Amino acid sequence: MNNLSDLEKSIGYKFKDKKYLKIALTHKSYLDEYPELHSNQRYEFFGDAILDFDLTEYLFEKYPDLDEGSLTKIRSSAVNQFYLVKLGRKINIGQYLYLSKAEESTGGREKDSILEDSLEALIAALYFDGGLKAVNDFVSKFIYPSIKELSLNPGQKDYKTRLQEFFAKQGLKVNYEDVSEGPDHDKNFSTNVLLDEKIIGSGVGKSKKSAQQSAAKDALNILDA
Repeated sequence: MNNLSDLEKSIGYKFKDKKYLKIALTHKSYLDEYPELHSNQRYEFFGDAILDFDLTEYLFEKYPDLDEGSLTKIRSSAVNQFYLVKLGRKINIGQYLYLSKAEESTGGREKDSILEDSLEALIAALYFDGGLKAVNDFVSKFIYPSIKELSLNPGQKDYKTRLQEFFAKQGLKVNYEDVSEGPDHDKNFSTNVLLDEKIIGSGVGKSKKSAQQSAAKDALNILDA
């Protein structure tokens, strides 16, 4: 595992209290070996909300002519797994994670779901250590640059939203059926997207979010929509 100061240099922020950063980087599997520590699961929850707030405020001010639907699509696209995992890899967050030996042996440092969760936890750590300004500086540097592209075609990569809108025009609604497989340290998820209890698409992923996006994409391809 690399020196945490290298990660601080990468993100352009030096933590006043390193405990926040260490918690953000502690995967739940690490507690199997060090149960006295805290995992990043609660930070992940908080960071997700803080990121949504920061982006909501930015989009509201930056795009006064866009309606609520378009703003929601842009925000959803900016914080979906594709972009968060891409950012996680850009800053090499996987190299700094505290993982159990079992999780590491199965490639945990490269798993999309772990990278996404750790990135959200990092945002929470930035907030706890430096407030909204620290979060905004980070998001401005790493996420805002992608907003301009997303604003040109809101929702382009959000397959769930596209599928939902496709059927909403017909007065119909789809549902998702999630199934987890494998041990806790190496779970995979398979998802079916259903229309009137009929399977119209299937997908797999390392998280429920990614599996559902994959299933929605499969359905759109089948429907040629």
